[in-house]
Amino acid sequence: MRLVTVIWATLIVATSSSATPQYDGRIVGGQVTDIRDFPYQASIQLNGQHICGGAIIGDYFILTAAHCFEEPWTELDYSVRLGATEHNTGGELLSLRQIIRHGAYNSQTHDNDLALLLLNAQLNYTETLQAVSLAGAGDTLTPDTRLHVSGWGYQSEGGEEGVSPVLRYADVAHVEPGVCRRAYGKVLPITQHMLCAAREGHDSCQGDSGGPLVGYAPGSARGKLYGIVSWGLGCAQKEYPGVYVNVAAFRNWIDAQVGAWGWNTLIKGWSGLQRVNEV
Repeated sequence: MRLVTVIWATLIVATSSSATPQYDGRIVGGQVTDIRDFPYQASIQLNGQHICGGAIIGDYFILTAAHCFEEPWTELDYSVRLGATEHNTGGELLSLRQIIRHGAYNSQTHDNDLALLLLNAQLNYTETLQAVSLAGAGDTLTPDTRLHVSGWGYQSEGGEEGVSPVLRYADVAHVEPGVCRRAYGKVLPITQHMLCAAREGHDSCQGDSGGPLVGYAPGSARGKLYGIVSWGLGCAQKEYPGVYVNVAAFRNWIDAQVGAWGWNTLIKGWSGLQRVNEV
């Protein structure tokens, strides 16, 4: 059993050790899907290799986890693939203008584990590339809310097979905050900035960090982004639900950051490098 947190560095060198505490995002027990069913899904890449997921939330912005970005790497080292079922080919591979990590992110407690990525290109929406709506204070998770978590992460806690070459998703269910707090009582605090979800044998895993948890209210065909894959203890451990950033708790921060980038500011600061040339 291990504390699951970021393992982007481990993913890059393609090694894993179940005996070593590691960060990861935490899809196990899921099934293969197509980007047309999850057109908001993003692959965050470091030096050309998938490390984390993300969600398209606007013409220029991707929402993901803060723990996916560490020194000494900068915006020039990262790229984002959008509109692709496979993380290493297809769609659009775009460069970043700025990484905006939440100023109160705590790498020890994983609180405020949120980051916005400002792209160097305005997105053109298609069948395979769409933004997802954000959950707000009025959007309440209930036992009837259908939740999907998606990504290219490991399909087992050991991760012997590495990240999935194609996009996968799993159905999970909301776990009440009190239940989740008791589960992690001797591990780390579950704060108001977090929410939990689980289903026996189904979970996100290493390489899914920063990816979207999208919910559908009963009778609704329009999903909303409720969570961002953050942390947990192991992958699909029955006693420990997956822990996600509670998007609704950060709506003011997200809206303020997005609103700070007016059209004139975006145009003035663009480097001209938008799409990454693939080898």
